[in-house]
This record gives sequence, structure tokens and C-alpha cells, in this order.
Amino acid sequence: MKVLLVEPQRGRDWGPHQQYLGLLRIGNWHQCIGDDVEYVFSPNKPKTIDYPDLVYVTSMFTYWYKNVWAAIKHYKNLYPKAHIMLGGIYATLCPEHAKQSGADAVIPGQHPIAKDYAPDPILVPDNPDYAYMMSSFGCNRACTYCATHILYGHGIRQMEPEQFLEEVEFLYSKGIYKMWLGDDNILYNFEGHLGQICELLIKRNYRMEIHITGGMSALDFTQDAAYLMRRAGIKEISFSIESIDSDVLKQMGRAANVHMEDLVHALEYADNAGYRRIDTNVYFIIGLPYQSKQDILDTLLFLMGQEVWAHPQRLTPIPGTVDFKRMNLEGIDLEDLHYKKFTAPGQDSEFLNAIYDAARFSNYGTRYATFNLLKSGLFVPNPMAVDILGKNLKILSKRQREKLYIKIKGG
Repeated sequence: MKVLLVEPQRGRDWGPHQQYLGLLRIGNWHQCIGDDVEYVFSPNKPKTIDYPDLVYVTSMFTYWYKNVWAAIKHYKNLYPKAHIMLGGIYATLCPEHAKQSGADAVIPGQHPIAKDYAPDPILVPDNPDYAYMMSSFGCNRACTYCATHILYGHGIRQMEPEQFLEEVEFLYSKGIYKMWLGDDNILYNFEGHLGQICELLIKRNYRMEIHITGGMSALDFTQDAAYLMRRAGIKEISFSIESIDSDVLKQMGRAANVHMEDLVHALEYADNAGYRRIDTNVYFIIGLPYQSKQDILDTLLFLMGQEVWAHPQRLTPIPGTVDFKRMNLEGIDLEDLHYKKFTAPGQDSEFLNAIYDAARFSNYGTRYATFNLLKSGLFVPNPMAVDILGKNLKILSKRQREKLYIKIKGG
């Protein structure tokens, strides 16, 4: 059988080390049973397959659905006799909407067979030297803006440490020595999961460069965990705090989750283990209808004061989530959910853009000690962003104050 894997065109706002895990697992499964497999970026034609029997089209964000539909139409025209199947996140979150795509079948959720096969990044045409991986699926928490429970069911399913090491060995066999981990809650059951994975990596002397891009819970991060993760080759870590306002956290369904003091302690543990704050990501959400400007600003300034890489995540409402229902968004064109288009009731788009610019401006100034960003033209934050930085220098360290003062003055 000849199998074509199709990645639809995507926007620039997808992370640089993301990969379509489901599609790569399906590809490996078909290779293992003897099928011919090729991966293409839409609208390219395959080079090794003349006429596919099966075409798998994947999907990601719901607001990219038109790219998915375009890919399906394109390959249907090219191969009218092929059976085209649509899967991925959009197909799982909006299966009825996805049925209008023109695909012969819509497959929500994980593929029942392929999910047990390792993803094969070598299938991707641009020859990546890394793999995007997950060692667990789902989350034991229930944040109001998150759709993880829709994608993977309630609770969390963790791979057995030995099973995950088999996937690492598979990567080694393909010459892949860099890994980005995107688990939603990778520290859950640390001693029984990630801790054991780290021990196995150390014991078997794997020299993997590992980056954890999924926001970890600082509440579950201990000093012993920090030391062990560092020894195992985990080079980059990430946390999520979302907000420092207790009332907002309660509305998010995160009242029992991470608070300011938890993150402060976690960063101290990371310091002791040798992690640099300028290489540590901390995510926070902006633009929820029940957030105030003061809450968003306070959270940004708190993170700037901690000298971490602050990542504001502008709200993109996800169909099926509590917040999507709170805002009565049923019937909206999914394309209008893109964070550059959507602004929740009571929010100020200009202010949210300013927060994003201020964070980006401060991050790059801190990380690269660049005093001439304004002159270089690489960053031109809006006046509100500069004002945010200028008025709040008092909460920053002396080193940060000096850098930001020079940048704001244009020196």
C-alpha cells in the first residue's frame, strides 16, 4: 500500500520545534507493516509515490481550518481514487465541523494502533535534527481555557519509563540527539515517571539534549528533581504561572495550583542545579474576560523581576472549553478565534499587544545584553509598551534597569 502523509500549510505563529506527532506515529506504523510512506508539505506532490492509496491529512489549531480544507481539496483533485482521512487536534475538537472538509473520514483522537508506535521525525522532508516528543497525555487538572481533557480524556496517561526509553533508542537509531518535550503536566507522579526516565537516561549514558517546553507546575518542582533533571541532560525548562491574582486563578480553575511563592522557590531550586534564569521560560495567559489590566501587568512585572524569559500567551478560545462557553462563542467562524483577531469582552487589544511587546523587548534585552535594539530596528514596541517598561523600572534589578533605561532612551 502507498501512504501519503500531508502537513497543511501553517502560520508563522507555531513553535519552531513543533512536529505532528500523530502523523509521524502513523507513518512509522505503516512503514513497520511494509507500506510505502511519504510525508509532504501541502501543496507539494510526493516524489517517491506515484499514486497513493491512503492520504492522511493532519490538523492543528482550529483557526487554521481553511488551510486543512484547502489541502484536502488539493489532494482530492490530484488523487480522486485515494481515500483521504483527516485527523489531528482540529478534527478532535470540532469533528462535525471537520466533516465539512471534504475528507472521506474524520478520525478524532489518537489513532488506536499507531499511538503505540514511536514518531519518526526522519519522515519530515526538511530533515530535522530534533524530535518533538511527549511522555504523557492529558492532565490531572481542569483549567477553564484548556482543551487537554477533550483531546485525551480526563486524567493523565503516562507512558511506562521503559517504553519511553524505547522511543529514545529509536531516535538514536535515526541519528536524532535533540528532543523537545511538550507534556501538559510532566512533573505529575515525578518519582514514578519523569524521575525514572531521568535515571534510565543517566544509567544508559544517553547523551540527549532535552528541552521541556510544556509549562511545568512549580508546585511539583523540588530540589532533588532539579538536580536529577540536570544530570539527565535536560537543558531547558519551562513553568506556567498564568496569573499572580488569586481571584483570577480561582476563575481559571487554578486556585490550588501554582502561586507566586511556588515559582520563586522553583527558580531557586533551578538556580542551585545550574539552570540559568535567562534560559527558563515562564508562561502566563493574557486576555481572558475576567482579567484586569492590573492583573496582567502585575504578572508581567513579577516575571521581569525574576529575570526569566516571560511568555505572555494571548487568549485563543478553544471550542468545548469552559471559557469558550462562558463567552457564548458557539457559531463563530473558527478563523476568527485567532489571537490576532479575537479580543474577549472587556479587554483592550492595544494593551494586550503592548504587554506582548514589552515582554519580548525585555526578554531579548536581558538574554543578549543588547543595548541597541531600538536603533537596530529589530524591535519597535508601541509607545504603550515603552511606557510600561519606563514606569516600572523600580521593580527590576539594577542590571535590568540599566539595560532598559538605555533602550527606552534610544541609546
